[in-house]
Amino acid sequence: MGWDPRAFDPEWPFDLFATRVSLEQGRTALLVVDMQAADMEVAADSELGRRYPKIREHWNARFADVALPTIRRLIAGFRAADLPVVYTRNGPITPHAGETAPRLRPKIGPVYRHRGTPGYEIEASIAPLPDDVVVDKLTSGAFTGTYLDHALRNLGVTNLAVVGVVTDMCVLGTARAAAELGYWTVIVEDGCASYTERAHIEALLAHARVFGRVATSDEVMTELGLGGSAVS
Repeated sequence: MGWDPRAFDPEWPFDLFATRVSLEQGRTALLVVDMQAADMEVAADSELGRRYPKIREHWNARFADVALPTIRRLIAGFRAADLPVVYTRNGPITPHAGETAPRLRPKIGPVYRHRGTPGYEIEASIAPLPDDVVVDKLTSGAFTGTYLDHALRNLGVTNLAVVGVVTDMCVLGTARAAAELGYWTVIVEDGCASYTERAHIEALLAHARVFGRVATSDEVMTELGLGGSAVS
């Protein structure tokens, strides 16, 4: 069964305002947003983990049981079909993070990852291949101040299936900017995660109301004619 926004917001006139997006097999890329090693787990002894144990439990379970297996499966399917897999990485260039906007500097503790550190790299089980495009960014949205749009257009991409973290931050910001630039954009619900289920759902609704579509990985795989099962 697909992800139906009307189940969460039955009063919104989706029939009048929602964007009808169909993914085209030869023109679709998988955009993997900020799946970096340092963010795959909230540690029990971290500030967030200590103060918000329920968030730690939710985040860690969502990654282990849902988001990461889904992204592995999608990557395998896209690669088997010779469709582009594009990655973004987020974080400061320097250890002091002075080059980033003040709102994006760490709010709890020191800078825990920056370019060149192990935590900045893409999670090992979904690591990019040499032919994959990897875009580094200092911003939430992946199109701001980067070459992402230029690269996608040169790859012949007009449709995006977006996965990654955090649903209501970099994922939504990137998907919305993609829509503004003219891409047909689908956020893959089970390929994303946020700190709370409410934040996750609200971000998906914000996208589904006007900017694009939200779908499950099964829907995306079927629509693009991709095979493959979950990779452990």
